[in-house]
Amino acid sequence: MNQSDNIAAPASAVGGAVTVIRLSGPGVLQIANSVWKGKKPLSAANVRRMMLGEVSGDPTLAVYMKAPYSYTGDDVVELQCHGGAAAANAVMKTLLSAGCRLAEPGEFTCRAFLNGKLDLLQAEAVADLISSSSQTALHMAQKQLAGTLSSRIDDLYDLIIQLRSECESRLDFPDEELDFDDSVPEKAAGCRRTIMELISTARSGSIVRDGVQVVLAGKPNSGKSSLLNRILGFDRAIVSAIPGTTRDTVESQAVIRGIGVNLTDTAGLRKSSDPVEQMGIERSFRTIRAGMLTFWLLDAASDDPAAEVAAIDREAPGLIAVWNKCDIAPDAVLPETGLPTVKISAKSGENIEQLFDEFEKVLFAGEKPVIPETAVNARSAALLEGSLAHLEAAERAFDDGDYEIAAAELAESSVKIGEITGRSVAPDLLDKIFHKFCIGK
Repeated sequence: MNQSDNIAAPASAVGGAVTVIRLSGPGVLQIANSVWKGKKPLSAANVRRMMLGEVSGDPTLAVYMKAPYSYTGDDVVELQCHGGAAAANAVMKTLLSAGCRLAEPGEFTCRAFLNGKLDLLQAEAVADLISSSSQTALHMAQKQLAGTLSSRIDDLYDLIIQLRSECESRLDFPDEELDFDDSVPEKAAGCRRTIMELISTARSGSIVRDGVQVVLAGKPNSGKSSLLNRILGFDRAIVSAIPGTTRDTVESQAVIRGIGVNLTDTAGLRKSSDPVEQMGIERSFRTIRAGMLTFWLLDAASDDPAAEVAAIDREAPGLIAVWNKCDIAPDAVLPETGLPTVKISAKSGENIEQLFDEFEKVLFAGEKPVIPETAVNARSAALLEGSLAHLEAAERAFDDGDYEIAAAELAESSVKIGEITGRSVAPDLLDKIFHKFCIGK
């Protein structure tokens, strides 16, 4: 990514009432004034003031944000034109002809990082903020963007550097009777505990950020589509007494206990001579294997409940047995499933909250779910694991009196920690991180 280029891209989704087009770079003020015409040109005299003008005859609002007081740290101009693809494309075409190039994915945020407006954790939080599928994910991203996680990482980095300095001072003055810090082992152990605590947040962070794939499976007429509609709160799937109504997977987004969930209703599993239904059943099995949790629907009103249990695919991930239609057969004697089991009525909503309780228990391995305000992602967790290994090696070397090895290991440990916030980071890693962003961010 070339920081000397002038870049432009829509910063809002095209198709709404208004489209925001963002420009960033050393020459965007001149470019903007060449295509946007108002009563007065954009200048330092009207910085951060919304001005009405036009671009190619289309009414357009413009605002100039002078470097370094902008999102990217460069000069930035934002144009607000009428929504819709035609209006936005016309403005973009004019800007590209005037000297801008189309911004690459995440290039605005990458410039913010390179210009010191954000660290790498905060930059990643921008992407998390945009993709948040629940209030919990939104809150976590906001905390990370505010620097809450960065502050903990920075404190950890500084402490490891302090430990390294102590080791090097002992190495430089081995025969001097100096007052060395006797709390080094204690501080090193504290760093180790902090790192392990941060690593422990990775799984819950992944669940909150990425959501959970939950598959509704079972025999025909077990109530999968009814449960999907109940969880969503509206009729998404067709419900019918005719077996085999659902022949393809039906996906919808929902939120369960603050966690974003992608619900997939699958075709009823049975032997069928219908080629179309058989294709749906084969797709159901593939979907079940790819899920994270499985709500396996069982018919509590069945004449043969044992056959319902026998049909459970025990290789399905995160299995929860769900006896449905308990409103129809409240006194039915149901066999044990050997799985976390709930009795519900998808039709009336009875015991749905108990199903959500089991969802949390299985998702969080039986522990009481505690969602941290901030949590590391997979990239940070891997770096923390590497830092921890070097830190433990440094502790062993320090105990043996080998301060040269201890200092070297602590140096490697601090490098890993520094990569988390971007104190030290390779250009190819930046490309990998920011190309996950959408264009215009």
